[in-house]
Amino acid sequence: MKLVIFGQPQAGKTTLFEILTGLGGREKHLAVVKAKDPRLEEAAKVEGSGRITYIHISFVDPSSRETLNEMRAGDGLLHVVRDDNPLNRIDQVEKEFLQRDRETLEGTLERAKKEFSKRKDKGLERKIKAIERALEILSEGKPLRETFSRDDVEFSGLGLLSLKPIIHVVNSKFEEIPSLKTLEQTAKGRAVVVMDLLTEKELLQSGEEERKLLMEEFGIKELKAEKFVQTIYEALDLLVFFTVGKKEARAWTLKKGGTALEAAGKIHTDIAKGFVRAEVASWEEFVQAGGWSGLHRAGKIRMEGKEYKVKDGDVLNIRFNK
Repeated sequence: MKLVIFGQPQAGKTTLFEILTGLGGREKHLAVVKAKDPRLEEAAKVEGSGRITYIHISFVDPSSRETLNEMRAGDGLLHVVRDDNPLNRIDQVEKEFLQRDRETLEGTLERAKKEFSKRKDKGLERKIKAIERALEILSEGKPLRETFSRDDVEFSGLGLLSLKPIIHVVNSKFEEIPSLKTLEQTAKGRAVVVMDLLTEKELLQSGEEERKLLMEEFGIKELKAEKFVQTIYEALDLLVFFTVGKKEARAWTLKKGGTALEAAGKIHTDIAKGFVRAEVASWEEFVQAGGWSGLHRAGKIRMEGKEYKVKDGDVLNIRFNK
C-alpha cells in the first residue's frame, strides 16, 4: 500500500516522513517500510519458520509539483496540519477534495454519456448511474468514502480524492496536546491524530534509556509514532492475518469483513480457485499450542468454509485442490 504525505509548507511533512521511515537526514522522498508485527514474530518462533515476511508500506513525501498526481495514485493520504485552528484547515482541505472530485466526475459523466449514445453497453450504464449517485453525495457536502469503496470498478483510474482514506496529523507541541484531545476522532476512512512531530522524532532518535527518562520527565505515556501503523490499518479499514509454515511466516492485509476465500485469493489466485477449507486459529492459540502440530494434538484447529469472516490476528492454512 502507498500513503502520500501532503500539507502546507513548514507544516512538518518531512518530519513525519522521517519518523515513519527512519530516513532522517537523507534526501529521499519515497521509502518502503516493513510493518513489524510482534504477533507474527511470536508465531514464526514457535513454528520454526525459516523467514518472516512483513507487510510493506510505501510512504511518499512528494515535491509540490508532484503532490496532486501522487495523491491521486495513493491508497491513502496523510495530511499534516500546523495551524491555529486545525479543524478549519481540515475542513477546508476536505471541501477542496469534494470540488476536485466534482470536476473530475462531471467531465467523466459527459464522456460516458456520449459513449453510451453510440453503444448501449451495460457496464457503461452502471458507470453512469454510479457517477450520478456520487455527484449527488458530493452536492450534499459528503466525501465519497462514506458511501463507496475505493475498489469500486466504476471509479477505477479516476483518482478521486474524497474516496481515499485520510489521516489528518495535527502537529502541535506536547504541552498543548491535552487541550487538543477533543480533536482526535475516527470516522469511516478518516482519522485525526495529534502529534508533536519534532519531539517524537528527537525521542525516537535517542537511546532507549534516555528516551524513557525524557518521556517520564515530560509526562509522555506513549509515542504516537509507535502505533501509527495500526492507525493506518484502521483508516484503510484493514485487518491483518497470517500464514505460518516451516519455510515462511507472512503477514497479509484484508478488508475488514473479508472472507476466507478472499484471504485465499490474496495468497494466490490458484489457491482461491481450488479452495476446500481453511484451518484457522487465533495467533494467541497458535503460540500457546506451540504451532500447527500442537494445535493438531490438542484438537484446537477450527475448520472453516469459504464464507468464514476472517478476524484480525487469525492464522490461516488454506487447503485447496491443485
